[in-house]
Amino acid sequence: MGNFLDKSGSFLFRKKWWVVGFWILVLGIVGAGAATLYKPPSSAISIPGTQAQVTIDRVGQLLPGTGNGSGQIVFHTTSKPVSTFQNVIDPALSKVKGVSGVVSVVSPFVNPLAMSADGKTAYAIVQFEKGTGQIDKATLAGIAGITNSLNSPELEVERAGNLISQQPEELFGLSEIIGLVIALVVLIMTFGATVSAGMPLLIAITGVAISIAGLFSLSQVFDISATTPALGSMLGLAVGIDYSLFIISKYRTLLMEGYSYNTAAGRAIGTAGNAVIFAASTVIIALAALSVVNIPFMTTMGLAGAASIAVAALLSVTLTPAVLGIAGTKIFGGKTAKKIAAAQERGIESHHTISHHTFWYKWGEKITRHPILAIGFSVILVGLLAFPVTDLTLGLPNDQYAAPSTTQRKAYDLLANAFGVGYNAPLVVLVENVPPVTETDRAAVRSTVTTEYQKQVDAASQAQKAQFDKQAAEATTPELQAKLQQDIAAAQTEGKKQEQAAQAKLEAQIAQYASLAQLSKIATQLGKIANVKMATPAIVTADGSSGLIQIIPDSAPSDRKTSDLITYIRNNQAAASGNPTVKLGVTGYTALQDDISNKLSDALPIYLLVVVGLSLVLLMIAFRSILVPLKATLGFLLSVMAMFGSTVAVFQWGWFGLASPGPIISFIPIIGTGILFGLAMDYEFFLVSSMHEVYSKTRDARRAVTSGFSLGAKVVTAAAAIMVAVFGGFAGSADTNIKLFGVSLAVGIFVDAFIVRMTLVPAIMTLLGKASWWIPGWLDKVLPNLSIEGEVEEGDFEEEEDSEIEKANIA
Repeated sequence: MGNFLDKSGSFLFRKKWWVVGFWILVLGIVGAGAATLYKPPSSAISIPGTQAQVTIDRVGQLLPGTGNGSGQIVFHTTSKPVSTFQNVIDPALSKVKGVSGVVSVVSPFVNPLAMSADGKTAYAIVQFEKGTGQIDKATLAGIAGITNSLNSPELEVERAGNLISQQPEELFGLSEIIGLVIALVVLIMTFGATVSAGMPLLIAITGVAISIAGLFSLSQVFDISATTPALGSMLGLAVGIDYSLFIISKYRTLLMEGYSYNTAAGRAIGTAGNAVIFAASTVIIALAALSVVNIPFMTTMGLAGAASIAVAALLSVTLTPAVLGIAGTKIFGGKTAKKIAAAQERGIESHHTISHHTFWYKWGEKITRHPILAIGFSVILVGLLAFPVTDLTLGLPNDQYAAPSTTQRKAYDLLANAFGVGYNAPLVVLVENVPPVTETDRAAVRSTVTTEYQKQVDAASQAQKAQFDKQAAEATTPELQAKLQQDIAAAQTEGKKQEQAAQAKLEAQIAQYASLAQLSKIATQLGKIANVKMATPAIVTADGSSGLIQIIPDSAPSDRKTSDLITYIRNNQAAASGNPTVKLGVTGYTALQDDISNKLSDALPIYLLVVVGLSLVLLMIAFRSILVPLKATLGFLLSVMAMFGSTVAVFQWGWFGLASPGPIISFIPIIGTGILFGLAMDYEFFLVSSMHEVYSKTRDARRAVTSGFSLGAKVVTAAAAIMVAVFGGFAGSADTNIKLFGVSLAVGIFVDAFIVRMTLVPAIMTLLGKASWWIPGWLDKVLPNLSIEGEVEEGDFEEEEDSEIEKANIA
């Protein structure tokens, strides 16, 4: 592999313009595909097989269209009743109904349940053609414009539910650009020249453009979640810059050792490029493994992220040598260029000089002197960062945890204050095997509806009689008496017409309520369950055998009591419904959230086990060692715990004010673990491989730590700083998911690179000594031979001067 990549690097260095042309062509093809086949991402989340999703699918079969998205427009006044503003609210709701994509609008003035007891809070229900997370932005923008125009000092109007777009407005904002600028500064500090510093950035951006265009080219085939493009961009930028950095850094080292530009390009791809491919493979495997969890949106995110990594790695080992060929001798400037020129005249050196004056060598030497202190410091610091993980609560975003200034949070608070927190956590119960409606049921309904109707008729008749009695008392002239007789005759005629219309309406109501008679009995029984505030029958199928009941709990969406209520209804269907033959299914956004969170929580330990097992096997193959993989895996777990702990502190506890406090989004830990695993292994490979290379030539374990650490630490530090900057740049994203990913991964990378890999790893390897590189003979024979650094370079390591510790050893 190393020889192949070496030859490929030299070839691509020479055929530079062909390579650049090829990648421009690829970018053009996928760009055209994206422009032609683009379909907007969806924020809908579903998990096939969960009880809520199975019920949703069943509802779609029995009652087509009822499972589509809906939202609420909330009206609130502080003094006058909402009804005072009916003359402006109803025309606005008529406009909302006319917006493309809206099916119906139910005004609070025709829905008594939508008006609070004090009359100062009410809500209209908006029903959409499309499902949750799939509603067009133009539809939502049109509704927002109408409702915003109603806001006044006397009338507050807010939106909730599916009236709020969950899709990010843009992939890159100011904070992301700042992150890239910081990355460029780190690159300039590393290479000392703008040209060489700009190359990794250019290659990474090209990779992101190809990845995202390719993703949208497939948007007609796969449903793309709203978070996926931003996640792919984040990963593509971070690893794309790092991979090119590793190769260019190796290229510079080889040039300073006297290799020609062409030969150095080939050897850089054959060594650092080989390590890039190996490291990228671990990230790809970790992300692709998300598909085994069998959650569609996570599978899409994992595969899209894996594709971004693959494109970044492929570009790094193909486009980088071509760009190096185009830059030629102008790639490095200043002192570096002079050193390279001198090395070219001197010729190839047969050894690798390790300076004892660098910060990295001195840091490694300090760690080898005080390994116990370094381990204690690292474990305590990571432990402090990880402590908040003991309070980790998983969930999905809802209006309850939106920022207080947002319209959805204001709507949530208004509804909670006026109707109770349960109004924001409605459950939909699908009832099947509903008993047939009997004649007794119909008679009871007819009696109840007719009695109520008669009360209304009697009240209207009394009011009419009182009006005519008053008019008769005032009719003191023949003209007024004649007018009274005319009015009475007209009222009688109009009354007969109204009676006929009312009778038809009465019969329709009787038929409607009669069809709900048995469903109402089940709703009454459900209403007796603890923590149920209200259970209302909504709709039945044409044959009356199935129907929907809406349950309003007494508890909030994320309250444990709401989850317990869902579980009780599902597990005690006979007791809950009062009928052993009835089948109940609980769904709705709250139930779906609960099921998704539970499934993801159950999947996390399994996924962690898979990832940890994978890391052990890969590192055994790479380093022919038992203890190095165990140490690396332990370090990875520490990094994961620190990442989760900081995530809880920032997003669940609300530290630093980056987000409104709330549960951690359920899929963040699994995806974050996969990404961090791959990136952590990158640093492990690039750092420990340098130690392994020194040890394989010197057989001196302590020298392998100090000298190997010195060789790899600088580039790993730069790479980690770039990743922290890129991921940290996404902390300002408007998308909560991406903000969570950005902050979590920035902290995770920082801890893994600077505390675990740069402090804890060399300290542990110092204590282990030669045991670090021990492996049983039988296992060594079984494991395949694979060099992550490609072909071993010739020559030995020459120390610039003896360190104090080496003088002591010699003495």
